[in-house]
Amino acid sequence: MTDISLLASSTLAASETAAVAAAIASATAGAMLADLAQYGNMSTKQFDAAAYSLNYTQTGCYRQGSLPVALASNDTCLPGFHCPNSNNDYPPQYCPPWEICQVMRSGRQTCNPQGIYEPVICDNGRYCPHASKEMLPCPKGTFCPSGSVRPFNCSFGAICPAMSDKQIVTVPLGIMIGIDCALGILVTVGFWIAKWRKKRPKEYTTLNSGDGKLEDIELLRPSSAMRGRAASPSLSVSSPGSPVPKPLSTHHVRRASGRVDNMDGYVDDDEVSLYDDDSRIEDDSQNNPDFQRFIRSLSKTIETNSIGLSFDFEGLSFETKDGKKILQDVTGTMPRGSCWGVMGGSGAGKSTFVNVLMGKARNTSGTIKINGWTKDMSKYRKLIGYVPQDDIVFPELTVRENILHSARVRLPGSWHDAAIQDHVDSLIACLQLTHVQHSKVGDATRPVISGGQRKRVNIGMELAAAPMAIFLDEPTSGLDATSAATIMRLLRAISRLGVTTIAIIHQPREQIFYGFDQLLLLAEGRSVYSGPTEDVQNYFEELGFAFPQRANPADALIDIITGDGAQYSLNSKRHTEVHTLIEEWKHRGQYSVHSKHLSVMGLDGTYTVAKRNRRASNQSTNSTAEQEESLRRTMDKRGASWSAQVYYCWKRAMTQQVRNATSFFFEIGVGALAGTIIGLSAFASSGHLFQGMYHPPFTLLSSAVDYNSTPQLGLLCAMAIGLAASAPGVWVFGEEKQMYNRETASGHSRSAYYVGKLLSTLIRIALSSLHFTVFLNILATPLMPFHLMYAVNLAYFWCIYGLAAVVSMLVKREDGPLVAVLASLIIGVLGGVAPPLKTVKQWHAEWFWRTSPGVWFTEAYFTENLMPLQYLYQLDLASESVGYSLGQYGLDLG
Repeated sequence: MTDISLLASSTLAASETAAVAAAIASATAGAMLADLAQYGNMSTKQFDAAAYSLNYTQTGCYRQGSLPVALASNDTCLPGFHCPNSNNDYPPQYCPPWEICQVMRSGRQTCNPQGIYEPVICDNGRYCPHASKEMLPCPKGTFCPSGSVRPFNCSFGAICPAMSDKQIVTVPLGIMIGIDCALGILVTVGFWIAKWRKKRPKEYTTLNSGDGKLEDIELLRPSSAMRGRAASPSLSVSSPGSPVPKPLSTHHVRRASGRVDNMDGYVDDDEVSLYDDDSRIEDDSQNNPDFQRFIRSLSKTIETNSIGLSFDFEGLSFETKDGKKILQDVTGTMPRGSCWGVMGGSGAGKSTFVNVLMGKARNTSGTIKINGWTKDMSKYRKLIGYVPQDDIVFPELTVRENILHSARVRLPGSWHDAAIQDHVDSLIACLQLTHVQHSKVGDATRPVISGGQRKRVNIGMELAAAPMAIFLDEPTSGLDATSAATIMRLLRAISRLGVTTIAIIHQPREQIFYGFDQLLLLAEGRSVYSGPTEDVQNYFEELGFAFPQRANPADALIDIITGDGAQYSLNSKRHTEVHTLIEEWKHRGQYSVHSKHLSVMGLDGTYTVAKRNRRASNQSTNSTAEQEESLRRTMDKRGASWSAQVYYCWKRAMTQQVRNATSFFFEIGVGALAGTIIGLSAFASSGHLFQGMYHPPFTLLSSAVDYNSTPQLGLLCAMAIGLAASAPGVWVFGEEKQMYNRETASGHSRSAYYVGKLLSTLIRIALSSLHFTVFLNILATPLMPFHLMYAVNLAYFWCIYGLAAVVSMLVKREDGPLVAVLASLIIGVLGGVAPPLKTVKQWHAEWFWRTSPGVWFTEAYFTENLMPLQYLYQLDLASESVGYSLGQYGLDLG
C-alpha cells in the first residue's frame, strides 16, 4: 500500500515540518471559513482559485487545495477507528483523497489518512479501543480483523500468533483426523477378522454317514428307516397355556380320491393311500426336532384353533379404471392347509387374482370369505405372507440377518429376543440353510449363496412371520430342476404344517406340477378348472383332449387353456376355443364331482357340500363371534412396537453401511473435496467477506461496499453440498423401494421404516459435513464460529438427503441421481443470491423462495458473518440491500 502521507510530505523541505505543524496548530476551522467569507461575492472560478491557493498547512489536508469536511463538533472517534491527532478543538475531519487512495477505496481497500485529523480504520492484526488514541497489537491467542475494537478470542487450540487477523481452527481438524484413523483401524481389523473366519473350518449341521464322511442334512429326504415308518396322524404340538392349532397332516389333504374338509380337517372314510413323497414329508416332519420347534412357535403366534386360513370366493371380478376386465366370475375355494397352484397364460389374471385374494386390490364384484366369513383381507395383512417372484432380499446382510429382521418386526411384540432367535433357528434348519446362515446373500452380479438358497431365504423371510397363509409368485422361476424340486418339497411341507399355500406357477416340470394338491387354471380372466391336480387330466380328456404319454401335462394344459390346443383335440376345432372351455367349466365342472370335496359356494350363495353329520357337528362348534375374536386376537398381538421397529430398521441400515464401507469412505472424501474447493475460492479474501458503510459521522470514509461475498459463499456452499450429498441420498431408498413395498404391505410401519432409515444416515451425514466444514473453515477463515457453521452445514446436508430420498421414491432408479442433483441445484439457486432476495420481494414471491432451504442456509451465513461487526458497519443498510434478515440464526437453522 502506498503511503499517501509520504507522497504529500515530499513537496516540503525537512526544515519546514515544524513550521507546518505550528501553522496547523494556530489555524482553526472558524479562521479558515472567515478567510473564505470575504470572497462571498466572487465568481465560482475566482472562488475556486482562492480555495486552491490555500495549501495543506492551512486546511489540515495533505492534498493541495483540499477543503476538509468536519465529521463532528468535538473529539468523536467511533469504535474500530484510530484518531491520534484530533481533540475537541480540532475534531476529526474528512479530506478529499489522492487519486491512488480513491482507487484503493473503490476496490474495498483502505489507505492512510488524507489529513492530519482524518480518522483511519484500525489495521489488521491490531485493535483500537473506544475513543482510542493508540492502535494496540493483537495479543497471542486472539485475532483482530480490520476495524477491531477489541481482540476476538480464538477457539481452543486454534493457531493465533500475535497480531493475527484471522484464526485457523485446529481442534475440529484433529477430531476429524482421529475419527478417520479410528475408522481406518476398524476397517483393517474387520478385514483381518473376516479373512481369519474364512480360514476357519466351516461349521455345518451334518449327520455322519456310514463311511465317516459328513453330509449336509437335507430336509424332507428321510432315511430308509424313516420311509418304512408309518405316518403320524397329526403334526399338532401342544403349547402350554395357549390354544393348540391343528396343522393338517397329509391325511387331511386329498391326494387320490379322498376328500378334505376346509373347516375342520375331517377326512372321509373312502380315502386311499397317499403319494410316497407325502409319506416321506410326513415322516420327516414328525421325526425332525426342528420341525417340531417351528410348529410350537407357530402355535404360540396364533389364537385360533387352526393354523391355516381358508378362502372361499364367488363371482370374483376385477375391472381397471378404464373398464378393462381382468377377472370375471371366478368361483372356488381354497381349504386351509392345502397347497395350490395357479396357472394360466400371459394376461390370464393370475397376479390380479392373487392380489384380490390378499387384499392388495379390491374386487369390483363378487364375495370373498375368510374361514367361512366375509372379511376385508387388507385388514389382516399381518396374517399373510407374500413371496415375490424376484428375490427381494438385502444382499449386504447374511441369511440369518434377513430372516431375523422379518421375525423381529412381524412376530408378536411380547416375544423375548431369545424366543425369536429360537424360532429363527428352527426355521433356518427347516429351510436347510444352517450351513450358510452367516454368509451374505449377495446379488445376481456378486453371488455368494446359490440361487436356490437365495430363493429359500426369500421364502423364509415370510415364514419367519408365522403366516396363516402364504402366497408365492412363481417361486421356481429361474431355478434349475433340482433347486425347483427342493422348493416344491418345502412348499408342500409348509402346507402340511397347516399353512395355506398358494403359488403362481409358470411352466412347471411334471414332478413340480403334481406336487400341488389343488390347481386353479385361468384363461382370459375366467376359471377353466379348479380342483385336485390329479383330476385335471381326466377332466380335459372328458372334453375331448388327449395328452401325449411322454409329454409334460403342464405344457399341454397351458397350450389348451391359451387356445392353442388343436393338436390335442380329438373333436372339432370349436372345442379348443377358450370361451368354450370357460363355458364347459361353468356348466359341467364348477359344481360337479371335481369340486365335491370343496366347500364351494353355490349359485344361491349356500355351500355345495355333502351332508355329513359329523362335519356339520364340527362346524357348529365355531360360531361367527369366536372366529372373528380369534383372528382379532391374533392380529392385535402381531408386530413389534413402533419404537422397536425404528430400532430394528436403524440397526439393519447401520449393518448395511458397515458392509458397504467403500461407498461410505468415498462419500466422506467427496465432502472433504467439496469443502476444499469452496474454501480455495474464498482463500484470497483472508476472511474479509463483508465491507459495509461505516456508522455516522464517519460514513464519508467508507470504501466501496461488498454485500455479496458472504451470500455468494453461502450459494457456493449450498451447491457444493447439493452435489456431494444428493447422489448418496438417492441410494438411501433408491435401492430399497421393492423391499420397502414388500415390508409395508405386510404390516411394517411406514413411518418407522422411514425414521429408522434416516436416523442411520446421521453418522455419514455428520462425518461428511464435518469434513466439508473443516476444510472450508481452514481455507476461507470466516468470522462465523466453527460450531455454528458446522450446525448449519449439517442441517443442509440433512435437507439434501431428505430431498434425494423423496426423489428416489418418485422416479425410476436409473434417473434418481440425475434428478436429485438437479433438484439440489435448483434449491441452491433459490437461495436469494441471484436474483437477490430484495428483488424477489418486489415480485411478491418471497414465500416461494422461503420454501427452499437454500434461503435459510444462506441467511444463516449472512447473519453470523456480519453480526460480529455491527459496531462498525450499518448492517441495516446491508440487510435492506440484499433482502436477508439478520439476527435470526436459530430460525434459519430450524
